[in-house]
Amino acid sequence: MHNRFIHYLVEYGKLLILIVDIIIVAVMTLLIIFTTIIIVRDLSHIWTYEEATIAELQITINDVFMLIIFAEIIRSVIVGRRRPEMYLVGIAEVGFVIAIREIIVSVVLGTKNDLILSSLASLIMAIVLMIIYKWILPHRDPVHITRKYVDQREAKA
Repeated sequence: MHNRFIHYLVEYGKLLILIVDIIIVAVMTLLIIFTTIIIVRDLSHIWTYEEATIAELQITINDVFMLIIFAEIIRSVIVGRRRPEMYLVGIAEVGFVIAIREIIVSVVLGTKNDLILSSLASLIMAIVLMIIYKWILPHRDPVHITRKYVDQREAKA
Protein backbone atom coordinates (compact mmCIF):
# COMPACT_ATOMS: atom_id res chain seq x y z
CA MET A 1 0.00 0.00 0.00
CA HIS A 2 2.84 2.38 0.89
CA ASN A 3 4.63 1.75 -2.43
CA ARG A 4 1.43 2.37 -4.38
CA PHE A 5 0.92 5.72 -2.61
CA ILE A 6 4.51 6.78 -3.40
CA HIS A 7 4.02 5.70 -7.02
CA TYR A 8 0.87 7.84 -7.35
CA LEU A 9 2.60 10.74 -5.61
CA VAL A 10 5.52 10.56 -8.07
CA GLU A 11 3.16 10.38 -11.03
CA TYR A 12 1.20 13.36 -9.68
CA GLY A 13 4.46 15.31 -9.31
CA LYS A 14 5.46 14.49 -12.89
CA LEU A 15 2.05 15.65 -14.13
CA LEU A 16 2.35 18.93 -12.22
CA ILE A 17 5.84 19.53 -13.65
CA LEU A 18 4.53 18.84 -17.16
CA ILE A 19 1.66 21.31 -16.67
CA VAL A 20 4.05 23.99 -15.38
CA ASP A 21 6.42 23.37 -18.31
CA ILE A 22 3.54 23.74 -20.78
CA ILE A 23 2.44 26.98 -19.11
CA ILE A 24 6.02 28.33 -19.22
CA VAL A 25 6.41 27.53 -22.92
CA ALA A 26 3.00 29.04 -23.75
CA VAL A 27 3.65 32.25 -21.80
CA MET A 28 7.18 32.62 -23.21
CA THR A 29 5.80 32.12 -26.73
CA LEU A 30 3.26 34.90 -26.16
CA LEU A 31 5.98 37.15 -24.76
CA ILE A 32 8.17 36.45 -27.80
CA ILE A 33 5.30 37.45 -30.10
CA PHE A 34 4.58 40.66 -28.14
CA THR A 35 8.28 41.54 -27.92
CA THR A 36 8.70 41.03 -31.66
CA ILE A 37 5.79 43.38 -32.31
CA ILE A 38 7.35 45.96 -29.98
CA ILE A 39 10.74 45.64 -31.72
CA VAL A 40 9.15 46.20 -35.12
CA ARG A 41 7.30 49.24 -33.76
CA ASP A 42 10.46 50.64 -32.14
CA LEU A 43 12.53 50.11 -35.27
CA SER A 44 9.91 51.87 -37.39
CA HIS A 45 10.09 54.87 -35.02
CA ILE A 46 13.88 54.92 -35.14
CA TRP A 47 13.92 54.86 -38.95
CA THR A 48 11.34 57.63 -39.25
CA TYR A 49 13.40 60.07 -37.19
CA GLU A 50 16.43 61.66 -38.71
CA GLU A 51 18.51 60.91 -35.66
CA ALA A 52 17.82 58.16 -33.12
CA THR A 53 18.48 58.89 -29.48
CA ILE A 54 20.51 56.72 -27.12
CA ALA A 55 17.37 55.96 -25.12
CA GLU A 56 15.61 54.54 -28.20
CA LEU A 57 18.68 52.47 -29.02
CA GLN A 58 18.79 51.15 -25.45
CA ILE A 59 15.12 50.19 -25.56
CA THR A 60 15.64 48.30 -28.82
CA ILE A 61 18.70 46.51 -27.41
CA ASN A 62 16.69 45.56 -24.30
CA ASP A 63 13.90 44.20 -26.49
CA VAL A 64 16.29 42.07 -28.54
CA PHE A 65 17.89 40.66 -25.40
CA MET A 66 14.46 39.93 -23.97
CA LEU A 67 13.79 37.82 -27.08
CA ILE A 68 17.01 35.93 -26.45
CA ILE A 69 16.13 35.41 -22.78
CA PHE A 70 12.62 34.18 -23.61
CA ALA A 71 14.03 31.78 -26.22
CA GLU A 72 16.62 30.51 -23.72
CA ILE A 73 13.90 29.86 -21.15
CA ILE A 74 11.90 27.85 -23.69
CA ARG A 75 15.02 25.96 -24.74
CA SER A 76 15.95 25.16 -21.13
CA VAL A 77 12.44 23.81 -20.44
CA ILE A 78 12.53 21.62 -23.55
CA VAL A 79 16.05 20.34 -22.90
CA GLY A 80 15.21 19.87 -19.22
CA ARG A 81 12.34 17.57 -20.19
CA ARG A 82 14.81 15.30 -21.98
CA ARG A 83 17.66 15.59 -19.47
CA PRO A 84 16.57 17.02 -16.09
CA GLU A 85 20.10 17.93 -15.02
CA MET A 86 20.20 20.44 -17.90
CA TYR A 87 17.74 22.77 -16.11
CA LEU A 88 20.71 24.08 -14.15
CA VAL A 89 22.62 24.80 -17.36
CA GLY A 90 19.62 26.64 -18.84
CA ILE A 91 19.29 28.85 -15.79
CA ALA A 92 23.02 29.65 -15.84
CA GLU A 93 22.88 30.46 -19.56
CA VAL A 94 19.95 32.83 -19.04
CA GLY A 95 21.92 34.52 -16.26
CA PHE A 96 24.90 34.86 -18.60
CA VAL A 97 22.75 36.44 -21.33
CA ILE A 98 21.34 38.89 -18.77
CA ALA A 99 24.85 39.80 -17.62
CA ILE A 100 25.96 40.43 -21.23
CA ARG A 101 22.88 42.58 -21.76
CA GLU A 102 23.83 44.65 -18.74
CA ILE A 103 27.33 45.15 -20.14
CA ILE A 104 25.93 46.44 -23.43
CA VAL A 105 23.49 48.75 -21.64
CA SER A 106 26.35 50.07 -19.50
CA VAL A 107 28.47 50.73 -22.58
CA VAL A 108 25.60 52.54 -24.33
CA LEU A 109 24.87 54.67 -21.26
CA GLY A 110 28.55 55.20 -20.45
CA THR A 111 28.29 54.34 -16.76
CA LYS A 112 31.62 52.97 -15.52
CA ASN A 113 30.39 51.53 -12.20
CA ASP A 114 27.58 49.61 -13.88
CA LEU A 115 30.01 48.40 -16.53
CA ILE A 116 32.41 47.07 -13.89
CA LEU A 117 29.62 45.37 -11.93
CA SER A 118 27.99 43.81 -14.99
CA SER A 119 31.38 42.66 -16.30
CA LEU A 120 32.08 41.04 -12.95
CA ALA A 121 28.65 39.35 -13.03
CA SER A 122 29.33 38.12 -16.55
CA LEU A 123 32.71 36.72 -15.50
CA ILE A 124 31.10 34.92 -12.55
CA MET A 125 28.40 33.43 -14.80
CA ALA A 126 31.04 32.29 -17.30
CA ILE A 127 32.94 30.57 -14.48
CA VAL A 128 29.74 28.93 -13.24
CA LEU A 129 28.98 27.65 -16.76
CA MET A 130 32.53 26.36 -17.13
CA ILE A 131 32.29 24.50 -13.82
CA ILE A 132 28.93 23.00 -14.80
CA TYR A 133 30.10 21.88 -18.24
CA LYS A 134 33.55 20.70 -17.18
CA TRP A 135 33.05 19.08 -13.79
CA ILE A 136 29.36 18.52 -13.04
CA LEU A 137 27.74 17.35 -16.28
CA PRO A 138 30.42 14.82 -17.38
CA HIS A 139 29.80 12.90 -14.16
CA ARG A 140 26.04 12.80 -14.76
CA ASP A 141 25.48 10.22 -17.50
CA PRO A 142 21.74 9.41 -17.35
CA VAL A 143 22.14 6.33 -19.58
CA HIS A 144 24.90 4.97 -17.36
CA ILE A 145 22.90 5.64 -14.20
CA THR A 146 19.82 3.96 -15.69
CA ARG A 147 21.84 0.89 -16.77
CA LYS A 148 23.42 0.64 -13.33
CA TYR A 149 19.99 0.85 -11.69
CA VAL A 150 18.54 -1.81 -14.02
CA ASP A 151 21.54 -4.08 -13.42
CA GLN A 152 21.11 -3.72 -9.65
CA ARG A 153 17.39 -4.52 -9.87
CA GLU A 154 18.06 -7.59 -12.05
CA ALA A 155 20.71 -8.81 -9.62
CA LYS A 156 18.21 -8.59 -6.74
CA ALA A 157 15.53 -10.51 -8.68
